[in-house]
Amino acid sequence: MDILKKIQLTIIGVLCIPMTYADDNEINIPNVSGDDIEIKINQVGYANTIQCYVTSSCYTELPGGELNLVQYNDSGTENKIEIWHLEGQDNIVRWAQGTAWDSATSTTYGDDGNEGGGHYARLDIHGDYNHLQGHQTNQGSTSGHTFTSLIFSDYNDIWVRQQGDGAKTLNLQTNNDYNDISVLQKGAWAQHTANITLSGTDPTTLNLRQQGTTTQSYSLSQTCMTVGGCSVTVTQGN
Repeated sequence: MDILKKIQLTIIGVLCIPMTYADDNEINIPNVSGDDIEIKINQVGYANTIQCYVTSSCYTELPGGELNLVQYNDSGTENKIEIWHLEGQDNIVRWAQGTAWDSATSTTYGDDGNEGGGHYARLDIHGDYNHLQGHQTNQGSTSGHTFTSLIFSDYNDIWVRQQGDGAKTLNLQTNNDYNDISVLQKGAWAQHTANITLSGTDPTTLNLRQQGTTTQSYSLSQTCMTVGGCSVTVTQGN
């Protein structure tokens, strides 16, 4: 199989060059394997980076899957996406920084033309049949948002958005099957923080929404072993 025929790359920036400047766009994904992988990368502006979290263990497999990474930046403050494994079957991973997906499953996106950068995301997954899609945007501030994932399990459907000026942080870790998680943190200059850890053997549905101009903070650690699973809904702010 000629893997290059299986990969679609749309790139505005610099791909794997040995010498760059601070405001260059950089892409470094050295390990790609598997069948029917479609990779789309679009970096607009400058100071956008896609690289390995750990160089010795950075690879994508995703047979039959899709990896679509988009970054827009109108400043010199770096946007960064780091990849750590992304193994599994039939995974669809879409992540955007400086621009927003139209919906939880959309392949189209738009930006406001005033993105200050400073966003960070790490993508792990390591499981089968996952759909992870989300974005981080601001309106000119260079204090971007931070998202980390892990997951390590099957059948997850996760939709994450962090929006507005003011640094917002989310650390998400799931070690469970059949999760359905939707997280939204937004609000001008509010610094919401959410730390979520879910584990167990039954389905878990979590809907966390923190919003408004007053800073919210939340930490959830949950193990669900009951028949039928658990459902948690948290809303803070107006």
